[in-house]
Amino acid sequence: MKKINKYLVAFGLLLAAYAGSVEAEDLVILTTNDTHSHIDPDFDGKGGVLRRKAIIDSIRGAEENVLLVDAGDVVQGTLYFSLYGGAVEYPMLDSLGYDISVLGNHEFDNGIDSLAYRQRSLKVARLSANYGLASTKLEGCYLPYVIKEYGGKRFGIMGINLDPVGMIDMANCKGLVYNNSQQVANETARYLKQNEKVDFVIMVSHVGYDSNNPDSPGDVQIVKSSRDIDLVIGGHSHTLIDPANPSSVPWLVPNATGRNVAVTQTGFGGKHVGCIKIDLDSLTVDYNLIPVDKHWDAKANYPALEAFLAPYQEPVHRLLNNTIAQSAQYCESSSTEMQNWVADIAYEMVTSQSGLNVDLAIMNKGGIRQPMPTGNVSEGLIRSMFPFNNKLVVIDVSGENLLKAFEVMASRGGDAVSNSVKVLYKKDGSIEVATVRGIVVNRAKMYRVATLDYLAHGGDHLNSLESKDFIYVDDMKFGDRVFDYVKKLGINDVVIQPSSRPRMQCIN
Repeated sequence: MKKINKYLVAFGLLLAAYAGSVEAEDLVILTTNDTHSHIDPDFDGKGGVLRRKAIIDSIRGAEENVLLVDAGDVVQGTLYFSLYGGAVEYPMLDSLGYDISVLGNHEFDNGIDSLAYRQRSLKVARLSANYGLASTKLEGCYLPYVIKEYGGKRFGIMGINLDPVGMIDMANCKGLVYNNSQQVANETARYLKQNEKVDFVIMVSHVGYDSNNPDSPGDVQIVKSSRDIDLVIGGHSHTLIDPANPSSVPWLVPNATGRNVAVTQTGFGGKHVGCIKIDLDSLTVDYNLIPVDKHWDAKANYPALEAFLAPYQEPVHRLLNNTIAQSAQYCESSSTEMQNWVADIAYEMVTSQSGLNVDLAIMNKGGIRQPMPTGNVSEGLIRSMFPFNNKLVVIDVSGENLLKAFEVMASRGGDAVSNSVKVLYKKDGSIEVATVRGIVVNRAKMYRVATLDYLAHGGDHLNSLESKDFIYVDDMKFGDRVFDYVKKLGINDVVIQPSSRPRMQCIN
């Protein structure tokens, strides 16, 4: 009898959740999602691809039936993607022995042709049931589902992807056809059960845990409408679903028949590996998280993989060690402080570069990919913080459309706005009052807005900002502009100290 807790104890990871044994008549599914180019341990010391491999290899060495699955967004978020465009991350799928992967939205950040170039030679089975790829260079790279057999039980595994509208630049996914995720998921699951006679259906998805948008359902909404899906391995929303933590979101969701279905997700940055145990007799599901931390360093000895990574790591580490400024405080990437800082410097940079009289700046917190540390701020950190190929633009927006944008931003807990803005909203996303420069927004008035070209194209579902008439377009990428800005702060001994005053507030 082989037991997961034997090797966890051996490596100093005493997980109470694994007090019971995992025997050969179980299927163990190891999962990751939204690793976002985190090849090295993150700034908090967690994660790292070598540690992840140590976990995977240890469990594979102890268990007979192991399936390794990734739920998308392997790339984008550190210098590894900014500098090398996927040349590091995608080979890791094969080096670590992934069996299944699905597309994330950031897979398209360098365009669909580049994605096809990077992925075509991979051995991992790539799944997407609801993307039509026949008119793209990804044709033939993706299957709607695969069937695997363990212990005499047949498992149907399908891939489900999000609606690209509002999430992917349409120029980067030209030719891709989106089919409704909820409809395709249910149809495919039913087909697998009725026609392929599988015993268990797994949905590997990149749609997010939950959604209040009926046109873009999350895993919860898909499960609630389903009769045939038995397990969800999810991604996109960076949700850390931890059954051992009472404050975590629910991991058991009732389906259309009232039967509970396990919905899993491991957060962000490769800092946890999901470990799902399926009893092959009863097909019951258990799920826990394995931290990817320093306890695995002694086991993470892979000379060949280290040799592969070394030439990529040297330039990355050099940039990360090049201090250019100082920060007065630690700020999480999505914190009020970081949102305020980004919106304010965007406003300042646009007005100083363009000379225009701008009313406000709107930025998206999802575009901030790293936290701000206390103390040293490096060139590598800033370039990792803002890795996208976006540029600052200025557009004119009616008060009516500005309020619609605020509603979308409020529905996800607020976004980054400059200090000229104050928005009070209710839990349902409706706006109680919105002011710009202390004056209530007039629906009939035009407002001059600094933002990113991504948002001005309707990205992040800000359709009301969509414009083809840019009054100003910066000639530098936003990340490069921020680097120059922060470098000047350092030269002038100005410490970064963002405002902590909330500018978008929920009032009930």
